[in-house]
Amino acid sequence: MRIICLIVTVLLAACSSQPPQTSSYLLRTEVATTPGTPLANSGIALGNIMVADYIDQPGLVLAAGDGTIHAARYHVWAEPLQVSLRRYLATQISFASGRDISPTTTSATGVSIDVSVDQMHGAGNGSAVLVAYWRIAADGSDKSYRFSEQQALSGDGYDALVRAEEALLKRLAEAISASLPAAAGSVAG
Repeated sequence: MRIICLIVTVLLAACSSQPPQTSSYLLRTEVATTPGTPLANSGIALGNIMVADYIDQPGLVLAAGDGTIHAARYHVWAEPLQVSLRRYLATQISFASGRDISPTTTSATGVSIDVSVDQMHGAGNGSAVLVAYWRIAADGSDKSYRFSEQQALSGDGYDALVRAEEALLKRLAEAISASLPAAAGSVAG
């Protein structure tokens, strides 16, 4: 009888244990946003931000070598990824180009940047992966570009994954900046 009571007690204790604490992550740039260094008004807007369905969810994503993916349950984005990406990319592209890139989808000059993120996840080899495409539209013409890079994680865990993804997104913003037209209204080649 004592064994049955002990087993029941252990089972009840296991059922009442607390789930792991959820960690929420923000994509934030280290670029200072303090007033004092005005940026040139570029008239360029960050247009559509599209994210592949498998990463457009709260949980951070890990991909295994066999093609399976795992969305973390207790390590999540603090806000919708499209919202974070828009803010992060607008800030980083502005910083890299020295021009104010509007985070709104419309531009006074008709120049816009559409971004599509196809892959953004941790990989089984201890790295983060980012594959993205962007299109710059101006004066009825447009030009498309591709970005595909990996970044080794600086340590273990989801914190290291988020830092590596931020580093990749910063490099994406620099690549987008380098492809911007010299003057609003013309597409860079």
